[in-house]
Amino acid sequence: MLSKYIKILFKYSFILIWIFVAAEAFMRVFEPQPILPRYVEAGDFGIRVNMPNQVYKHQSPDFEVIMRTNSKGIRSDVEYAYEKPDGTKRIVILGDSFGMGYEVELEDTFTQVMRRELMSTLDQKVEVINLSVSGYGTAEQLLMLQNEGIKYQPDLVLVTWHDTDPDDNIRSNLFKVENNQLVRRNATYLPGIEIREFLYQFSFYRWLAGESHFYNWFRGWAANTIKDLLVKRNDPPEKSQVTDEVAKEIENKQPSRKEVLSLFLLKEIKKVAEENQANLLILEIPTRKTRVDFQSSLNEFLRDEFNVVSPIVELQKSAEASHLIYHERSHGHFTPLGCRIIGELLAKRILKDGLL
Repeated sequence: MLSKYIKILFKYSFILIWIFVAAEAFMRVFEPQPILPRYVEAGDFGIRVNMPNQVYKHQSPDFEVIMRTNSKGIRSDVEYAYEKPDGTKRIVILGDSFGMGYEVELEDTFTQVMRRELMSTLDQKVEVINLSVSGYGTAEQLLMLQNEGIKYQPDLVLVTWHDTDPDDNIRSNLFKVENNQLVRRNATYLPGIEIREFLYQFSFYRWLAGESHFYNWFRGWAANTIKDLLVKRNDPPEKSQVTDEVAKEIENKQPSRKEVLSLFLLKEIKKVAEENQANLLILEIPTRKTRVDFQSSLNEFLRDEFNVVSPIVELQKSAEASHLIYHERSHGHFTPLGCRIIGELLAKRILKDGLL
């Protein structure tokens, strides 16, 4: 009887293996997938952080990039002490995969372009402490600033804003707005971390994550499905019930709960920055509708409340001149040209506003 079940197990295992091999071969030939593995782990303050001392590859039909993190999980070839050296200006970056510089080499990221531009003009050392983690929303950025970012004694905090952030903030369920106050809701948000940390112990899984087109397609589909379900669970369809004071602040509109939450999270980031003698600047990552059509990802009341840099005009001009600004056969991050445009724009704004 046992041998019968073993034969059945082998039979179906063999079928599954061949299905996987066939799907992998099909995708490699006809539908090559972007392969952008995340090496993240549970941080000491309840959210994901980049794993330290990692070297791994990101690839797609458009590019192949080597990603490296230092001993603190920062995408950098340099180690940074918490204490700021004399005569040095520091910028802490809080962002997601755009802030981290996915799909370009480290020296081509907009944060490094910005750093080089600032150093050439200021004639002094500028350090960029990039605390971005792929998948972060504003809630996680706030916790990263409170628990890690301020230790670096920044002169400027630069936050990236993407149109996925409001949903990310609801999905994480870390904060809520109650009686016009930002309140911590849950102590942790570690999606899939335990199983990911377990699987990364095995070389075969690391190969799947770093090389398999079919696995990365399936993982992306599953992740997006789960994300949508979490947003629906945590964000009921009814509008947020806010006080007249908040409604007046945002032009008497009755905003959704995720819009109100995003406003309060950004306000708290600004408060933490100012309490630590740092300025705040927000970089808007435009929503790309077509190759030459870029739209704002920020609501007007958020734009009016904060110091915002938007590269829409500059990106659109370059795109209309037939320059490739975003990688089109991947997850849509900036090309080196897109990063250069944004980095130069950021440096100009920082110098103009005297933010360092």
